[in-house]
Amino acid sequence: MAALGAGCSVDLSAAAQDNSRGEEEFGLKAETIVARVDAVESLIGCCMTNAGFEYSPVDYATIRAAMDSNSKPSGLSGAEFRAQFGYGITTLYAGPDSQAAIGAGKQNLAYRDSLSPADRVAYDRTLYGENPEATFAVSMDSENFAPTGGCTKFAVAQVFTPDQLGASFVNYQNAAGVSIDQDPRIIAAYKDWANCMRSKGYNYNDSNEIKADLATRLHDITGGADPATLSPDAQKALKQLQAEEIAIAAADKECAVKFVDDIQKKVEAELLGPTANQ
Repeated sequence: MAALGAGCSVDLSAAAQDNSRGEEEFGLKAETIVARVDAVESLIGCCMTNAGFEYSPVDYATIRAAMDSNSKPSGLSGAEFRAQFGYGITTLYAGPDSQAAIGAGKQNLAYRDSLSPADRVAYDRTLYGENPEATFAVSMDSENFAPTGGCTKFAVAQVFTPDQLGASFVNYQNAAGVSIDQDPRIIAAYKDWANCMRSKGYNYNDSNEIKADLATRLHDITGGADPATLSPDAQKALKQLQAEEIAIAAADKECAVKFVDDIQKKVEAELLGPTANQ
């Protein structure tokens, strides 16, 4: 069997190769992001075609709309949002209106819907690998291509630099956060946080693990479908997961207040200056 993406290539434009600093994702310029989106989508299209599937490269406007859709309800304080939505992962899930679905493009969603159930599974695995939530738009928005797989991973690996592909990538605008996270006092504080969470019945080492776990469990229940189309059992399971998300978020905040927040403020003030917490 030919390797995934065999024979697929793209000549990167000067804009796509520009790694100079900007204000967009990965600390790049807007024109760089546009050019790279076009290049990635072209490669995905070639890769999917080679695998025997139809795929219409998604334009930048659609990818941007998907990334921008990941906003939370405004007008709520942090405490109010947490009480109503937790992290907003399962509680704001909107099925076909989700960030992942928007970024897939209407043509590709329609084509996928036309496939048999078995072919849909093969389509998703070919496009996304083992993690169907790690779409190109979602990964761009989170600045983390590490979870990607399939044709998506093949494509981004041809367009983005090796350091931008890993989970440890740090946008230059957020580089100061690395020194904070690596401070021994912060590391010790998060160990105490993890023990606190375990005492409440939640086995996590950090909030990123919580969010990844919730996203995985959400997909296991919904498969990306509209909540209104789920079976009664799936709808019940979704409601239970949503309630659990809110409870986990409350526990996370309680443990953070007790073990992390004050130490983090102190470390930030020392490393970033006394105005860091203002």
